[in-house]
Amino acid sequence: MRVEQQGAVGGGAASSTATTVAEHYLAVLKDRGVDFLYVGAGTDTAPIVEAYARAQASGLQFPTPVLAVHENLAVGMAHGYYMVSGKPQAVMLHVSVGTANAVCALMNAARARAPMFFTSGRTPLFESGYPGSRTSEIHWAQEMYDQAGMVREFVKWEYELRDGINVEQVVDRALNIAMAEPKGPVYLTLPREVLARAPAIGGFGRFPATPTAAFPDATAVRRLAHALAAAEFPVIVPGLSGSDPGTVPLLASLCERFAIGIAEAKVTRQMNAPSTHRLHLGHELGRVFPKADALLFLENDVPWVHRQTQPTKTAFIAHAGVDPLFVNYPVRSFPADLSITTSVRALLDLLAVELEAMGVDRDSRVAARRQRLAQEARQWDEHVQSTIASDAAQGGPITKLFLSHCLEQVRPSDAVVVNEYSLVREALSFDEPGTFFSLPSSGGLGWGIAAALGAKQAAPDKMVIAVVGDGAYIFNNPAACHQAAAMHGLPVLIVVYNNEAWDAVQLAATGMYPNQSAARERQERGTAPIASLKPLPDFERYAEASGGYGERVTSREQLLPALRRALDVVQREKRVALLNVMGV
Repeated sequence: MRVEQQGAVGGGAASSTATTVAEHYLAVLKDRGVDFLYVGAGTDTAPIVEAYARAQASGLQFPTPVLAVHENLAVGMAHGYYMVSGKPQAVMLHVSVGTANAVCALMNAARARAPMFFTSGRTPLFESGYPGSRTSEIHWAQEMYDQAGMVREFVKWEYELRDGINVEQVVDRALNIAMAEPKGPVYLTLPREVLARAPAIGGFGRFPATPTAAFPDATAVRRLAHALAAAEFPVIVPGLSGSDPGTVPLLASLCERFAIGIAEAKVTRQMNAPSTHRLHLGHELGRVFPKADALLFLENDVPWVHRQTQPTKTAFIAHAGVDPLFVNYPVRSFPADLSITTSVRALLDLLAVELEAMGVDRDSRVAARRQRLAQEARQWDEHVQSTIASDAAQGGPITKLFLSHCLEQVRPSDAVVVNEYSLVREALSFDEPGTFFSLPSSGGLGWGIAAALGAKQAAPDKMVIAVVGDGAYIFNNPAACHQAAAMHGLPVLIVVYNNEAWDAVQLAATGMYPNQSAARERQERGTAPIASLKPLPDFERYAEASGGYGERVTSREQLLPALRRALDVVQREKRVALLNVMGV
C-alpha cells in the first residue's frame, strides 16, 4: 500500500514531529500512499487547515489538498481517480450536512466497488473547555444522534476517531477494509477536539497486508470447464470484471483459444473485453440468449432484466465474482446452476488450465464452434454498421447514435471516455483496458464530470472525455465542476447531449404504459409529462465563465468539425472545452 508520491505538501521526512492529531493523521495518509485529500471545507476543518499552513515548518508530507465546492464533486473525483489509478483516495466533508450532500455519490461508489477513505468532521463534542469545542450556532443545530446512519448502507466500515493514540491503527484498518474484496468506501468521522489534541506518536509502523482475493474452488471450476467444453454456443458475459485491467487480455485469450463467445449488456459499466475480438457477440443480450446453452456471468450485479430478456430454461448458468450473491442488494433473484466465489483473474487463470488439460483447444468440434461464433460476431458487426448507415441516411437532427459515431471517428484510441447516459456503446470500439467507464448501476446522476476530472488527475497525459445528458449535466453542479477544472488545471472535453428532456423519465413511463396517455402525449407534444426541461440555459456559457471554451452544435454537419476544434482546445490550450449538442 505504501508508495512514493510526487507533489506532496511539505518538504521533510515522514518521521518529523507532528504537533496535533490532525498533522499526524495527514502524515499517516501520505505514508500509506494516499495522493489527494478531496476537501469540502467547513468549520470542522480548522485543525486540517492549520496543519497544511504549518506544513513547511513541520516538515511533514501530506496528501495534496483538492478543494471541491460541492460534495458530489469531491466524492466523484475520488471515484474517478481510483477508476484509472487503482489507488483509493481520501475525502473530507463538512460534518452532517456535507455527508448528507454526498450520499448519492457515495452510493455510486459503493455499487461500482470503488474504494475510498470517506471522512467528515463531526460537530464539536463539547460546548466549551477544550481546544476545538463549539464556537458557532451551527455546532448545535448540525449535530445528529447518528451521523453515520446516513451512509451505513453504502460503506463497509464506519467509526469515529476518539483519540490520537491510535490514528495509525484506525487509518490502516480503514484502508485495509476498503481495499479488501469486495472493495468499497469506508467512513470515519473526525471530531474537531480530537484533531486539535497533541498527538502520541513515534515513527510509522508497518502497514498490515490487505487480504488476498478469494480463490475458486477447484471442483467448481472443473464443473464449469466441462459445461463450457460441452456447449454448442458457450458465452461469457462480463460485468464489472474490467475494473481489474489485467482481466481484459486474460478474457480475450481464453475465449479465442477455447472458442467461447463474449457478450456484454447494452449499458456496459467498464471496458471488459476488446470490442474488436473476433468472438465478441455485441451488446444486445436478447440476440445472444436464445442461442446460448452455457453462460458464465462475471461480476454481474444485474445479469439480465427479467421483463426484457433472459436465458433459455435449459441453458447452464454460472455466476462468478468476489460476492456473487451481491449481499447488499435486498432483493436479487437470478437462477444459477453454479455460483463461484472468486476473483475474476484467479478464475480465468484456473479455467484456462482446466480447459487445456481437457484438450478443448485441440478438439475439432470446438474448431467448428469457433467458426459459428465468429460468424455470429460478424453478423453483429454488420447489424451495427447497418444501423449507423441507416441513421446517417435518415439525416435530420443529431441522434445519440450519430453523436457516438462521430466521437468514435475523432477520439484518440487511448482516451479515457466517461459516459453518463448519452453514448450508444455499440457505436464505439474500445480495445485498451481502462479507457471506458459508465455511470454505475445505481444511476445516481451528477457523477460523470466529477469522475472525469478525477480520471484526468490520475492520467494527466491522456485525453479525458465526459459525455453527459442535459439533465445529468445539471445534476453535475456544472458551476462547481468548471470551477474545479480551472482551479486544479484539469482540461477535459465535456459533450452534453441536449434534447431538453429527461429521456429516462419518459421512456420508463411510455415503456410501462405503451399506447396509453403518456405515450400519446409524447407523440403529440414531443415529451411526456414531467419530462420536459425547457427552457434550459446556454450550457456552453458555464465553460466560458470559468475560462473554458464553449460551443453550441445544432446540425449534423457541424458536429465533426466542432469535436475537432474542442479536442484541439483541450490538447493545445489546456482548457476545458464543452460542446452543447442539440439533439432529439
